[in-house]
Amino acid sequence: MSQKRDYYEVLEVAKDASEQDLKKAYRRLAMKYHPDQNPDDDTAAERFKELTEAYRVLSNSETRARYDRFGHQGATSGGAGYTGMDFDMDLGSMTDFFESIFGSMFGGATRRRRVRRGNDLQYDLKVTLEQVISGADLRITIPRAVSCDECGGTGALKGTSPRVCSRCGGHGQIRLQQGIFMMSSTCPSCNGSGQEVAEPCPSCDRGLVEKEEEFNVSIPPGIEDGKVKVIRGAGEHGRNGAPPGDLNIRVFIERHSVFERDGDDLVCEQAITWPQAVLGDEVEVKTIDSTVRMKVKPGTRSGQVYLLRGKGVPHFYSSGRGDLRVKIDIDVPTKLNDAQVELVEQLGKALGTAVKMKRHSLVDKVKSLFD
Repeated sequence: MSQKRDYYEVLEVAKDASEQDLKKAYRRLAMKYHPDQNPDDDTAAERFKELTEAYRVLSNSETRARYDRFGHQGATSGGAGYTGMDFDMDLGSMTDFFESIFGSMFGGATRRRRVRRGNDLQYDLKVTLEQVISGADLRITIPRAVSCDECGGTGALKGTSPRVCSRCGGHGQIRLQQGIFMMSSTCPSCNGSGQEVAEPCPSCDRGLVEKEEEFNVSIPPGIEDGKVKVIRGAGEHGRNGAPPGDLNIRVFIERHSVFERDGDDLVCEQAITWPQAVLGDEVEVKTIDSTVRMKVKPGTRSGQVYLLRGKGVPHFYSSGRGDLRVKIDIDVPTKLNDAQVELVEQLGKALGTAVKMKRHSLVDKVKSLFD
């Protein structure tokens, strides 16, 4: 830029803007024009440089006062030690500046070693519908990475210790020059730990070994299919003293041979005879955890549904249980003797339906034995 613009105009604020107004304006515009957001836009990089220069001047009460009185020349000479915007300045100084505006968004990781928690693990647990109804305490065995007992999790040969990384000096980050900006990235030699091992432990992989461990899993009544239970700290151990991850247990409910789950309700079929459907009766119905008596009304049709209150699945988030929906299936006999056939024919005639079953001769009956 051949001629510097007014700093207040650059930050899009009034000349009487408060310190908070300046900071808010700079945050908004810096996020918009930051080079990381505009990697192929040289104009944005210049705009970002201009913004930062304006904010550094106006955010300091002494340089702001000189700027208001003498303009750009007054702000860049003497007094508070401001010498213009210098992007080759010490990284620590730049980090302090950006962290005062954005927290740890820019460069914060250069001050400390990266400590990453262990990986989370997932386990698929199959349970029966009966276990869902009553609840269950189960025990599972899983392999997971844990700290090596031989080296104490350091990854170094027993009797030795990790040393400060020679490449990053223990920061876990290295500085990279990208155009006019000094950026930082994770050190490839130590993977951000800030330490390197000269003599690795032969019993582990950088401080971790795989080991099978047992855990208790409590299945609460009414748990839903696909629900995830989390056991905190039961995942893989972290390296460099980092906390362990979690164990995520996804619950899958096995298909039942009799009952089908529909939300907190259960559905089943109940076979009754044709006389029971016509005249009504009281039948035994097997529920998921007991046997009850159910009244069948006269004239019940096939497919009709009866409701047994409170015989379903326990509510997971509240007390009580869902219902059992019993679907009626009328069992029609396929083989009748002569006396039974005659009775059915008489009933049909009485009901206005003349049904005459074809009588089979003795020869037909003998032939059927060989079909």
